[in-house]
Amino acid sequence: MVTAIARDGSEPPSPKRLKQEEPSSNETESKNTTEAISSESPEPEDEDLERFDEEWRKSGDFDVDFSKLRFTFGAGAVDLDDNDLVPEHDTNRNLLTRLTEKSISYYKENTGISLELVNVLRANFHPSAAITLYITFEALDSSDGNQTKPFHAVVRYLPRDIRVISCRPKPSC
Repeated sequence: MVTAIARDGSEPPSPKRLKQEEPSSNETESKNTTEAISSESPEPEDEDLERFDEEWRKSGDFDVDFSKLRFTFGAGAVDLDDNDLVPEHDTNRNLLTRLTEKSISYYKENTGISLELVNVLRANFHPSAAITLYITFEALDSSDGNQTKPFHAVVRYLPRDIRVISCRPKPSC
């Protein structure tokens, strides 16, 4: 009697060949796990850091388009209505309002010009030894007929150590 294998002229695969071609279930699981880990968290490359630096420089640190970045290296946009930077009974918006008021005081000390906060518009953060916040806000400028103008403030924040690094009018584009 002629078997199907003999009829088509092929030989049955040897056990050695099967072992080389078909990974065991443990090898398959290990490979799938490794692929899942690498696809979920690939390593940043030099070009990722260059792109990150370019976006921060281009935006002046304030209006970073994080959607263009594959890696943010811990930086990001602050969700004003969340509470991930503050205790549960507070919101990021309240924290940023307090930090902006400190920035306005800093601005007055250095320029003699009084500002009145209108609205915190947005903020980016970058972790370091503290959290550095890049805040964009609107304020009434008393030196210019109380016109509403956009401002930028950089604040280093730790719960018990707040340092205003700078506060200035937003540069016109």
